Amino acid sequence: MKKHTADWMRAALALILLCGVISACAGPTASPPPTPEPAVQAQPTPTNPPLTAASPPPTVTPSPTVTVQAPTPTPDPVTGLTGKYPPQPEGVPFPDEDWPAGEWPDGVDRAAIDAVVDTAFGSGGPNRVTAVLIVHGGKLIYERYSPNGADTPTALMPGYSMAKSITSALIGIMVRDGRLSVIDPATVPEWPAGDPRAGITIDNLLRMESGLEFSQGRPPDFGDQGAMVLSGDAARYAAEKPLVNPPGSEFHYSSGNTVILARILADQAGYGEDFLNFVHAELFDKLGIQRFDLQLDRSGTWLGSHAASLTARDWAKFGLLYLRDGVWDGERILPEGWVDYSRTPASTNPEYDAGWWLDLLRPQVFYAVGAFGQAITVDLEHDLVIVTLATDSQTSLPVSEVILNAFAAAD
Repeated sequence: MKKHTADWMRAALALILLCGVISACAGPTASPPPTPEPAVQAQPTPTNPPLTAASPPPTVTPSPTVTVQAPTPTPDPVTGLTGKYPPQPEGVPFPDEDWPAGEWPDGVDRAAIDAVVDTAFGSGGPNRVTAVLIVHGGKLIYERYSPNGADTPTALMPGYSMAKSITSALIGIMVRDGRLSVIDPATVPEWPAGDPRAGITIDNLLRMESGLEFSQGRPPDFGDQGAMVLSGDAARYAAEKPLVNPPGSEFHYSSGNTVILARILADQAGYGEDFLNFVHAELFDKLGIQRFDLQLDRSGTWLGSHAASLTARDWAKFGLLYLRDGVWDGERILPEGWVDYSRTPASTNPEYDAGWWLDLLRPQVFYAVGAFGQAITVDLEHDLVIVTLATDSQTSLPVSEVILNAFAAAD
C-alpha cells in the first residue's frame, strides 16, 4: 500500500496537461454511462511517509461494533425484486492475491469478445483500452492487457471517478458500525446551525443532490473541480460553495459532494496516514488488496472523488464485493441492504444512486464509472463482473457492451 508523494508543482502541471470528459454523465442507454469527471490528479502533502508493499500491514484501533438498522432496501423499479444477489458458488474460494481461474462458459461468443478487444487494443495512439477482465461465477475467466508492456496484472491503474464508489462503500462501513447515518444532517463545520446548508444529509451528498453550487468544468477551464483540487483543502472549498437548490430537489453531478464525504470519513477515522490505515484495515485488506494509491490533499483529506489507483484484478475484487451483496468469504463488510440502497435510483435521477450508475435497459446491471473509459460493470443476472480500463471512453464502451450482449445471448 502506498500514498503518492509528488510535490505541489506537479499537481498544478497535471491539472494543466490532463484533459478529458468533465461534464456530468448522461445515463446509460444500451451502453455503460459516459464518464463524468475531469482527469485531475491532485498530489498530497509529503508529510507522511508512503506505505509500500514491503511495509507491514498498518494497525488501527478497531471500530466499535454496533448493530444498526441498515438503509431500507427499495424494490427494483422495473422487476420489483429486492436484493437477488448470486452467492459465491460452492467450492469456489474468494480471491486473495490470486484469482481462481475458470473455464469459458458454453454458448458465450468468445470470438466476438476477442474481436472487439483486439480492435480496442489496436486503436493506436494514446486512445486505447489498457485492460479487460471478466469474472464469472467468482472465477477469472478472461484477462487481457494492451500489448504496450506497461499495462500488466501488477500495474496500479487509475479509476478516476470509480473512487466515488469506494467512498460510498466506506460510508457504508461507517453506517454498519453505527458511526454515521445517511439520513441525518452531515456534520460540516462550514454549515453552522441556522445555515441553509446545515440540512444537507449524507444521503443528499451520496446521491448528488446536495443543492450546492459546483462546476465540473471543461478543458481548458476546469472550473470548480480544478480550483478545488489546487486549493489544498478540497473539502473546505466545496463546503463553502453556496446553496443554489434546496437539498434533495435536483440532481447535479459534483465531485465536491464526494470530497465533503471523504472529510466526513476522516473526521471519524483520522486524517493522513490514519485514514489510509482505516481504508486498508476495514476494506482493502479484507479483499486481499495490499497495493493501492490513494492521493491526499495538503489537509490530509483523501480526494475521494477521483484519486484512487488499484490493479485491474483488485478493481474486479471491488466489483465482486458488490455482486455478493457486500459479503466477502462469510464476513459482511457492507451493511445488509447497502448494495440495494446503492442501486436504487435517486428520485432526482433514475440513472444514478449512491456512487453507482444504473442501466435503465438492464435493471440488474450497475456500474462504477471513471473518466476516459474506466468501468466496473456488475451484472446480477449473469453472475458477472467486467472491468474495462482505458485512456478513452469511446474506445472502451463498446467492449463492455459486447460482453454483456454475449452473455445475454447465451441464456
